[in-house]
Amino acid sequence: MKIISRYVLRFYFSVLGVAIFASTGIYLIVDCFEKIDNLLGQHVNPADAIFYFLYKIPFILTQGIPMASLLATLICLGVLNRNREIIALKAAGVSIQTYAIPILLTSLITALIHFGIAEWLVHDLNHKAEEIWQQRVEQRYNPMGWSQENIWFRGKDQIYQVRLYDQRSLTLEKVSIFYVDSDFRLVKRLDANRISWQGNHWFAENGVVLSFAGPESTIVKFKEQELDLPETPRDFSALETVPGELGWFELHRYAEKLRQEGLNATPYEVQLQLRIAFPLSAVIIVLLGIPIALRQGPRGSMALSVGIGLVVACLYFAVFQIGTGLATAGILSPLLGVWSGNLLSALAGTYFLYTAPQ
Repeated sequence: MKIISRYVLRFYFSVLGVAIFASTGIYLIVDCFEKIDNLLGQHVNPADAIFYFLYKIPFILTQGIPMASLLATLICLGVLNRNREIIALKAAGVSIQTYAIPILLTSLITALIHFGIAEWLVHDLNHKAEEIWQQRVEQRYNPMGWSQENIWFRGKDQIYQVRLYDQRSLTLEKVSIFYVDSDFRLVKRLDANRISWQGNHWFAENGVVLSFAGPESTIVKFKEQELDLPETPRDFSALETVPGELGWFELHRYAEKLRQEGLNATPYEVQLQLRIAFPLSAVIIVLLGIPIALRQGPRGSMALSVGIGLVVACLYFAVFQIGTGLATAGILSPLLGVWSGNLLSALAGTYFLYTAPQ
């Protein structure tokens, strides 16, 4: 690595470290003040409270890395500009690429670290933090069980086996409901291709009911049937988040299996694309930030540069969210919807970088 690249990166890493530490600390302080009353009100064990916040640190890191990378880029190049070191480099015939490319490569490595933390730490630790909150604060125990094939949900007097829950249409796909009595004996089983919430009731479609009465049993087929179930869509809302705890490859296999079964896999396909596209946002906004910092000149205001950079980053994330929303709604394909913001911003950043003052 060239001396100039090492010099720039040494300063860049120092600012990046401070930015990540500050953003993580601020997030934890705000989160602590918001939830301390709940923790104290339920007399939560101090060790559990500490672990609750510790488990959330990897998630906080992944959320703060893109903006920390942008701030590190703007401040690093802004200080070099103010000290007229950029002018000295230009006078010596050093091109922008000499100190811009190392920063971009570093942001790419940061994006890979971001992806690794999200895949191998965030999902498991977020689940542990949620368990502490539900069990210690809300005094509620999760009635769900999950495997690659099925979701099991314990209701009031029923046990549900659900293949897929679509929260937007309030629909349970490929459902089996096991009715049990007070002695936990099976008295009836209902199997249906789909159960949907219409008005204030559940309606089952294309199914069969098996009733067990002593040594005999009866089988009744139906096309549509209203169900009297105590559970509402709110009770099933947590089912939507269960696949989010899977790793990328496990989630990919799950989405592929849903597609093969003819079920709606769009939300999970969007999640697959997001898990790659969001870490790369650090590279995109650094690419946008470099020309902003260089265009200010030695007499330019660093505060103005940071302000413009933050506005541009907000616009980028707005486009990113709009594309993701259109993909989730099925208007755009998951690939196009999620990646359109990254692609457009990367093209704009590349153009502004090569037209920046040489």
